[in-house]
Amino acid sequence: MKNDILKKIILYVFTSTGAVLFLLAVFVMFQENKSISAGTILEIIGANTVITIGFIFLTFKIELRYPILESLLDVGFMIAVIVLSAALFKWYLYIPVWVLVIMVIVVYVLFYLLDIIKVHKDIKEINKLLQKLKEKEAETAS
Repeated sequence: MKNDILKKIILYVFTSTGAVLFLLAVFVMFQENKSISAGTILEIIGANTVITIGFIFLTFKIELRYPILESLLDVGFMIAVIVLSAALFKWYLYIPVWVLVIMVIVVYVLFYLLDIIKVHKDIKEINKLLQKLKEKEAETAS
């Protein structure tokens, strides 16, 4: 169980870090300062780790009546962590806060869509298994 949680944390951290680094690279291409330091990459990994652990142990445990409120809570949590990280690591000297907020929203929407695709795939697999089970039961009943 702990091993599964650790695998999930590592997968989410590095997947979200990859998405953020891609968006950051696109932003940096249009700036005069055309480099991303190794320290910044480690800071992003740290921020994404905090977000992922927060999702697993905090926001995933909160169920609200309206799913939109859960999404707003998720995005608000991510923005809070990123803004605090920006203050701590002085990212705001290089990247405006509004760009960070847009990056958070883009990454959230991307992962939300990936979750929808995964759930859809899981539903198809479950339906196939149920169909096979019904066919077996029909064969044994005959």
